[in-house]
Amino acid sequence: MTVSLKDSALLVKLFYKNNDCAPVALQKFRTLKGMKKGVGPMTAQGLLKMIQKFEKTGSFAAQSGRGRKRIDSTVVEEVATAVQEESSGGVQPCSAREIARTSDRPVSTVQKIPRNILHCYPYKISHVQELFPSDLPARETFALEFLARMELDNEWPWKILWTDEAHFHLIGYVNTQNCRIWATENPLETQPVPLHPAKVTVWSGFTVSFIIGPYFFEKTGALGPVTVTVTGQRCECLLRNHVIPALQQRGTDHFYARWRSPAHCKSREAAAEAAFRKC
Repeated sequence: MTVSLKDSALLVKLFYKNNDCAPVALQKFRTLKGMKKGVGPMTAQGLLKMIQKFEKTGSFAAQSGRGRKRIDSTVVEEVATAVQEESSGGVQPCSAREIARTSDRPVSTVQKIPRNILHCYPYKISHVQELFPSDLPARETFALEFLARMELDNEWPWKILWTDEAHFHLIGYVNTQNCRIWATENPLETQPVPLHPAKVTVWSGFTVSFIIGPYFFEKTGALGPVTVTVTGQRCECLLRNHVIPALQQRGTDHFYARWRSPAHCKSREAAAEAAFRKC
């Protein structure tokens, strides 16, 4: 409740008239103002603080210099330069604590400047496929050959068998980078994750008209199927024993599109070359 200057003076007068007793002064004030018991401008403790302030300053006005101090422009410029230098280093993280340490400034000050003054916000780094100088001409050549083949045979893309393998975790794996819990307080939720989580590796291939698979890279263990590492030998076995017979049953020509994994692409390509036309 805001107390006017006139009421503040009355409270001080009543306080001194009643032997410096704050509760009695407030009771007299309520009686004069026609207020109910328990309703008043402040508590007894608040009145004592107001009296102490009045005796110290001789005024009821707010003291000058109160509140948060304005951050000096030189500090803002210094932090802005540091943020720009840190951010220009590619994918290196920009740490407020590191800037505070090198500039000898409080961490709290450095944390306020980027968001409240410079209007900068933290963004996550996006991962993309790494490309080398030789990749761009190869992609362009593939695109031109693809379009040229379509000029001769518009149904040619329908004959491509697109293949890939993927890992699937069996413990309800959560990608924390994409998971947010909106709450008024931190729920402190955790998800225990084993050192070597159980997962399955699945291969599948598809064309415009049918799907081959899925096939699982696994072996029979003492307690049941166990996921195994994808190697060139296992990929070659998959092609010769499953993929090629499945295509031969359909009696049509198809092209094999594969993901070039250096660890096992050599023997897989050798098996594919024996059964597929090169695209």
